[in-house]
Amino acid sequence: MKLIYICSPYRAENETILQRNIDYARELTRNALLQGDVPVATHLYMTQCLDESEGERKIGLAAGTEILRRCDLVIVGMKYGISEGMAAEIQCAKNNGILIEYAERE
Repeated sequence: MKLIYICSPYRAENETILQRNIDYARELTRNALLQGDVPVATHLYMTQCLDESEGERKIGLAAGTEILRRCDLVIVGMKYGISEGMAAEIQCAKNNGILIEYAERE
């Protein structure tokens, strides 16, 4: 079993796109689970505990980065593009020699 970091967009300009992004992260997580891996989608659960204020967002991003550094693989969900946060996570993975797998584009 591999520990996999799910990297996909979260922030959105409206509720419809936010829900689309949440559904996509769930889909990527489900696919990894069904392949027998252990996925971590920090943006799905940390957003349930922290708000989007600058201070709390920074706390969540720092915690997510620490989790990412412990993973074997990062799956980048590219269906809806790469956000600024995703770009930082991809760079972190590259800097730490973590394998990156790019999922489909729309």
